[in-house]
Amino acid sequence: MNKYSRLISNTLIFAIGTFSSKILTILMTRFNTAALGSDFGTASVLQDMGNVLIPLFSLQIVDGVTRFGLDRRYNKKDVFSVSLIVTVLGSLVLLLISPLMERIPGLDFMKGRSMLVAIFVFTSSLRNMCSQFVRARNMVKLYAAEGIFTTFTTVIFTLLFLYPLKMGVTGFLLGIILPDIIGAAVLFWLADLKKFVCFRGLNHLTAQQMLRYSAPLIPNKVAFWVTNSSDRIMVQTMSGNVLSSIFAGAYKIPNLITLVVNIFLDAWQMSSITEEKGRAHFFTKVFHAMSAIIFIGSALVILLCRPLMDILTTGKFHVGWIYIPLLVLATAFSCLASFLGTVYMVEKRSVNNMVTTIIAAAINIILNLLLIPKYGPQGASAATLCAYFVMFIVRVFDTRRFIEVNFSPLRLIADTAVLSLEAYLMVNNGTLCLLWCFLLTLLMIMINFRPLMQSVCKVLPARILAKLPSWLTKHTIQTSQPQPRINRPVVPARRPRVNRPVIPAPQPRVNRPVVSARQPRVNKPVVPARQPRVSRPVIPAPQSKSQQPAPDESRRGRHRSTIDEEDGFDYEAYLREREKEEQEPPHDRFRK
Repeated sequence: MNKYSRLISNTLIFAIGTFSSKILTILMTRFNTAALGSDFGTASVLQDMGNVLIPLFSLQIVDGVTRFGLDRRYNKKDVFSVSLIVTVLGSLVLLLISPLMERIPGLDFMKGRSMLVAIFVFTSSLRNMCSQFVRARNMVKLYAAEGIFTTFTTVIFTLLFLYPLKMGVTGFLLGIILPDIIGAAVLFWLADLKKFVCFRGLNHLTAQQMLRYSAPLIPNKVAFWVTNSSDRIMVQTMSGNVLSSIFAGAYKIPNLITLVVNIFLDAWQMSSITEEKGRAHFFTKVFHAMSAIIFIGSALVILLCRPLMDILTTGKFHVGWIYIPLLVLATAFSCLASFLGTVYMVEKRSVNNMVTTIIAAAINIILNLLLIPKYGPQGASAATLCAYFVMFIVRVFDTRRFIEVNFSPLRLIADTAVLSLEAYLMVNNGTLCLLWCFLLTLLMIMINFRPLMQSVCKVLPARILAKLPSWLTKHTIQTSQPQPRINRPVVPARRPRVNRPVIPAPQPRVNRPVVSARQPRVNKPVVPARQPRVSRPVIPAPQSKSQQPAPDESRRGRHRSTIDEEDGFDYEAYLREREKEEQEPPHDRFRK
């Protein structure tokens, strides 16, 4: 199985486990809005607040679990134990200070629910850590199955707390907390995670590198939350609870695109770390295919935004379709920027990831303050679009220093122009708006048809490709190469030309062994020139190497877990070598 087929296989497994479950969660929006009414905005804001507290008090160690767990050169016991310690200690700190959060100005909606939010943070962090560690062990089927199971339990508990028990916002949060606890317990049992819990002899080098990698991702995650979720809080503060609820309902539609892309990115993170050969070419091909899917999907969502809003929401929430086109355009650039973020993940450049996200968050907040008072939720949508667009452009230029992804500027400009024009027409709702949007969607498919077919033909078997019509595969590499290969072997025309000058060549070779010509070659290796080369391996050098076991033994005494039990790899020596290399890492070591 080649790397493209492996990527598609993992994506399909994640799609079975994630897409069906997430779609079910999105469909629950209709029941949540009907049960909560105007309190739906408050429930969404509380969930967003919990999501922003997770990286602050878990030190975003879940990203360290993914990055270091996928790398076979790190002991998985150390990776899991470090992440478990950080998650538990951070949650205890949040639980102790949660009553103080109710007194912070602007957080009035947390009164009486701060302890519940703290428990939500702990359970979500624990389940995410366990699921990402299971995925890092290549147990992708268990990872997908647990996602389906947790989603169904979430639906059951949410309906139970909202309808028969009528617990309102508290029931909404409990419907998330209890499934997370059950999901973490299931993973501990089925994946036998208890054997990876080992606090004695914990390798401090692994802990240091994991924290050094994860710590810069804390402000990165907070800044990403600010860009993605602060709009709803600022709309609620400046425009009222009603518009905030409608805007929160409209946000659910662009999440369909984010859902599909996140499924792919889960599989892509595994391939981007484990596949090291031809990495730049691999990144380029996958980016072309993913950008084509994102722009085509965004055009379809804008075209169908009204019926989708009618299906997923009820009553007064239908008017929120007007905010969807700009949010979809913003989501498209967010997904492209997230793909480029995997470059930072592969190169362990979490600081660069943080800086680019903070730039986008600052732009979003400034534009929110300027646009929301005048344009309401539509101003928040425009601010989010500008923030994600700037993030994508900055990452395009910054990531080329590490992995050179060859973009297609003309195609990107054409895709952006077509999608922007479609969003403009839909927002203005002019005459024949749907017809023009339909034609623009067809144009988007035509622009991205070639990269899509090239990617599909890389993973399809040859026997299936042979049955496809020629007009469908004429742009692919597989179908355009066989004919030149048949015509290339014009050997009869070339061999006589190569063999003709061979006849005069042997005679001078026979005449070469003249004594006068060979003697200088024998005399060239003069003894004075070779003696320094023989004397270079001076005796004191091997003696200094033989004296090294003593300090190594002392170091191994401090770090007992030096050999990985699964493959016998001495990863402590690798960690020390990596520490020296990271002082001045080469930027082009993964270029093609």
